Amino acid sequence: MHALIDKIETAFAEVVYPGDNNLTDSTYGEEPAALVEEFSGKADWRALDAAFLDQAPDGWCSALSFFSGPALKFYLPAYLIADLKGQLQTADPGFRLCWGVTPMAAGKKIAKAWGGGTIGESTSAQFELFGAAQVAAIVDYLWWKLESLGGYDPTIEQALENYWLPREHLAGQ
Repeated sequence: MHALIDKIETAFAEVVYPGDNNLTDSTYGEEPAALVEEFSGKADWRALDAAFLDQAPDGWCSALSFFSGPALKFYLPAYLIADLKGQLQTADPGFRLCWGVTPMAAGKKIAKAWGGGTIGESTSAQFELFGAAQVAAIVDYLWWKLESLGGYDPTIEQALENYWLPREHLAGQ
């Protein structure tokens, strides 16, 4: 586990805080505004407490769903490390990294009020921001997550097979 934490910290070490105005792409509902309020000025993901991450924003536990691509790239390592340490009860970075790229979800339409397109298109566009080292760290985290769940989780398996492993292969070329 310590080697994986080191790999995540190294892979994301140079990611720049996206700025208070680039924390979310959504303006629909209360959660995006709460996310901006709670994450504004939090420019060091290493300083974030796992209890904060687990409830943010405002007890909805939905920050991972509302981050912009750059904000997800910046804050994801804090969530991954907290999960590795067993400090998350509600927030689930594994689910966030998997569901949108599974065959079950990828083709589902997104309402025009939320940007339109499909879940797969939106998710892939955010994940394209990850560099090769970050993708490798995410893949290793997902293998760890799968093993921690007893070696069987169809969502993680499908995401690895359909998105993350091919992406890792392409990123390594």
